[in-house]
Amino acid sequence: MVEIVYRRFREIKVVPPTPDRIERLIRAAIRTYEEQFFQATLGKMPTSSLSKLDSLVERIAFLDEEQGGSSSDEGLLSFQELKSDPGKPGVESVLREVSKLRTIRNLELPDDLFRDIPLKVLTKYRQRTATEDLRELRRHPDPIRYTLLAAFFRLRSMEITDNLIELLIQIVHRIGVRAERKVEKEILNDLRKVSNKYGILFNMAQSAINNPDGVIRDVIFPVVNEQTLRDLIKEFKHTGPAYREKIHTIIRASYGSQPEILQYDIPMAEIIRDFGRYFHVLFLLVIYGEIFTTLIGNVS
Repeated sequence: MVEIVYRRFREIKVVPPTPDRIERLIRAAIRTYEEQFFQATLGKMPTSSLSKLDSLVERIAFLDEEQGGSSSDEGLLSFQELKSDPGKPGVESVLREVSKLRTIRNLELPDDLFRDIPLKVLTKYRQRTATEDLRELRRHPDPIRYTLLAAFFRLRSMEITDNLIELLIQIVHRIGVRAERKVEKEILNDLRKVSNKYGILFNMAQSAINNPDGVIRDVIFPVVNEQTLRDLIKEFKHTGPAYREKIHTIIRASYGSQPEILQYDIPMAEIIRDFGRYFHVLFLLVIYGEIFTTLIGNVS
C-alpha cells in the first residue's frame, strides 16, 4: 500500500510527505472506505433480513450464555457450531451441515449484496467475525455489525455447500466400497476363479464343431470337466449382473436409519432436494458419474 502511494506521488510529480504522514493518510483512507462500505451494505439489506439477523444473534447469545455454546433440544445452533468444520463423513455430519445451511439461508441475504467486493476483503471480515467475542460484536454500530455478520454468513454458506458436496461424495464412495467388501467376503470361500477362459472356450468350440451330433458328456467333458464348468457358472454369477445387484441391495440397506427415504433410487439425494434444483441436480450428476466410471472399470 505504501509503495502504491509513493508511485502515485511520482506520477503526479508531487514531493511525498514524511513516512509517518503517509501511514496516517493510508489509515484514514481505509477507515473512510470501510465506513462507506458498511453504510452501503446496510442500505442494500432488506428490513426482514436485518430482523432475522438480530433474532439469530439473540438466540445464539442465549445458547452461549445458558448452555455453554452447545445446541439446544429445539435444534438451535450455537455460534461455535456455525463456525465448526463438518467432522468425519457420515449421515449425522451431513444433516448437521444441512441444518447450518438452512439456518443461514433463512436469513434471506440478497444475492448481490457483495457482488463487486473482492473475496479477499470478505474473507478479512469473515475472519474478524469468527474470532471476535459475540458480546463485542453486538456492541458495534448497526452498519458495522450487520456487514460483519452478513459477510460471515455469506462465506460460511459457500463453505458449507462445498463441505456438503465433499461429504456426500465421500459417503457414497464409502458405502460402495463397504458393500463390495462385504459381498467379496461372503463369496470368497465359495468361489474358485477359473483361469485360461479363452483356452477353455476354444477347446469346447473345437470339440463341438468336430462332433456336432455328439453327446455333451462324451464330447465336452473330456476337454473341459464338469467341475470347471460349474466353477465358470459360479464365477459369472459372482462377477456379473447378479454381483452388482447384490452390492446394490447392501447399499440400500445402509440407509436403514432413514426408512422414510428408502422408496427412492438414490436416497441421499432426497436429503438435499430442498436445497434447490441446482444443488440437487449437481449431486445427481456426481452420483451418476461415479456409477459410470465404476461400470467402465468393471468392463475393462
